[in-house]
Amino acid sequence: MRIIGGWLTWTENVPINNNWPLVIFLLLTALVIFWCWRRGRRHKRWYFWPLPLILPCLLLIGGALLNTHFGLYVRLGDLFDQYPFPTTSARALSATSGNYPQGVTAVTTIPGSQSGVGPHTAFVWLPPQYFKEPTSRFPVVYLVPGTPGTPSDWSTGGNVPQTGLANARAGRPAVIVSVSAGSNQLEDTECVNGSQGNWQTYLSEDVPNYINGNARVLQGPKNQAFAGLSMGGFCAQITTLRNPSRFGIFGNFSGTTLPTYNDGLPALFGDQPNLTQTINSYRSDWIIANQPQSRTVAGQVITGAQDSAGLLADEKQFVAKAQSLGMNVTMSTPPGEHTFYLWASALQTWLPWALEQMGKPTPVK
Repeated sequence: MRIIGGWLTWTENVPINNNWPLVIFLLLTALVIFWCWRRGRRHKRWYFWPLPLILPCLLLIGGALLNTHFGLYVRLGDLFDQYPFPTTSARALSATSGNYPQGVTAVTTIPGSQSGVGPHTAFVWLPPQYFKEPTSRFPVVYLVPGTPGTPSDWSTGGNVPQTGLANARAGRPAVIVSVSAGSNQLEDTECVNGSQGNWQTYLSEDVPNYINGNARVLQGPKNQAFAGLSMGGFCAQITTLRNPSRFGIFGNFSGTTLPTYNDGLPALFGDQPNLTQTINSYRSDWIIANQPQSRTVAGQVITGAQDSAGLLADEKQFVAKAQSLGMNVTMSTPPGEHTFYLWASALQTWLPWALEQMGKPTPVK
């Protein structure tokens, strides 16, 4: 048990991605109804009494159902940003020593120097070797969350510290950077340069420029990769295909291969002089058909077999076209839905494959 700010935090490791919170909230609701009935049964409209108490219980039940299904928050402490892994400041990026046998997550902010959409918080996981080998540079993997979502989702539901450490111990250490793809967790930017800001520029220029300039990472497409979940999967794939001179590998976990937006693509892209051409430049199939350099990248598409039929069909069509053009792109459909259970497993599958193709830690010259 630890004490932080006067609050006891011994409960922070209690698991909440199972059914027990739902059972507790249902029992609480039943007790509220029973208590109100006992207190007000002599009144004709006693059933109005419990409404102010039942409504919060129903909200808690809905939240518990959603979390049990999607698996985002694993522990009670995750709700309050009390992560079960060490964190530190951005100063760790330039450190040449440190005692972090399990690695450490540096919390930093990445400015939008070129895009104008920053600064935004990023989580940078550093392997133990980062501090044991102070003259070495490491390959870097960028991760994008979905919508709704934040960079910390990859640390909580995506298990980045655990998966990163497993690969580091297997001789595949890498810097893993979880970044923002919107100004808030609800903003659906599709990572394009559009009406909500220049998010493609932020991901393809601001983010790597900051990491290259502040952390000891290897540069060049062989050493830098992008992956993401849901909307972030599309972001990772499209950012890699559009920028093959910067990124050489992508992982698309349950993401589309072209931009989608509830209010329509004209609303997403805003006032563009040639809207059709702009939209095509964010379509995976159009890019690989018209920009030969994009075919040099490699990628994996991983989507749950129980995800939507339309999404699976879209991805299969893209992968088939990519393979017909000679690209090293594959697709797998393990059992699962559109949830963090699937995405955490997908990262465990994809990361070793990606790192085997990337450069090994290299001493700084």
